[in-house]
Amino acid sequence: MPPKASCLDMLLLPIGKRDNIALAPVLDLLNHSYQASVSTYFDAKCRRFVIKTLRPYHKGDEVFISYGPHDNGFMLAEYGFVLPDNPYCVLSLDHAVESWIRAIKSKLDALRARAPITTENIDTLVALVKQHGLWGDFALSLDTTEPPYRLQATLYLILAAMQGSGLKGAVSRWECWRHGKDINGVGAKAEAATLCWIKQTCTDIALHAQQMSSTIQTTESSPIDPFLVHCLGIIWSKIDAIARHHSRN
Repeated sequence: MPPKASCLDMLLLPIGKRDNIALAPVLDLLNHSYQASVSTYFDAKCRRFVIKTLRPYHKGDEVFISYGPHDNGFMLAEYGFVLPDNPYCVLSLDHAVESWIRAIKSKLDALRARAPITTENIDTLVALVKQHGLWGDFALSLDTTEPPYRLQATLYLILAAMQGSGLKGAVSRWECWRHGKDINGVGAKAEAATLCWIKQTCTDIALHAQQMSSTIQTTESSPIDPFLVHCLGIIWSKIDAIARHHSRN
C-alpha cells in the first residue's frame, strides 16, 4: 500500500471563517499509536504546526502520535494499515437498518390496502427519529453487551408500527417506552422484536464475515497485494467477533 502524503485541515485567520488545508510531509515520519499522548495545534504567531508529547521519552525511543480514534476500516482507507488490537473497532448497522427499511417499504407497496401502515408512515417515523437526533451511528462494539439506545429506539418505533399499532399508536407507545412508562407492558412485544432483530442481523453478519475471511484466505497466493489481504483478514475477523458477541447477548 503506497504511503499517503499528510494533509491537515487547520483553522487560520480569521478563526472560524474559513478552513485551510496544508501539506505536512514531515508528519509522515511519526507512526500511529492509539495510546499516544500528545498535544497538537497550529501556532499562528510562529506559523508552524506544533506537536508536543505529554509523556517523557528516553533517548532512542520511538515517538508516536495518534491519527485519531478510528476503526480499522477508516485506518486502512486513509492510512493504509490496520491494528489487530485497535480498541476503536465497531460494527456499524447503519446500512443494515437502511436496507431493512427499504425492504419494509417495498413490502408495504406490494400489500397496499392490506398493509398495516403506508410507506409514507414509515417516512414519517424515520423523520421523527431524526428530529430527536437518534438516526444513524448504530455502532456495536466488544465493550458492551447492550445495543446502543439510538438503535433500539429506531427499531422499536418502526416495529411497533408494523405490529399493528398504526402511526399514532406506535408513536404513543414509543414515547412511553422512551420515558420508562410502558404501562402494563404493552411495549414488551416491540421491545422483544427489537432485540430479536439485532441478534438475527448480527448472526447474519457474522456468517457473512466468516465467509469473507475464508475467501480471503484462499486468495493469499493470488496477485492481490498480500499486505492488503492481511489487513482485510483482520477487519473481517473483528467484524465477526463483534457480530457474534451481540448475537449471543
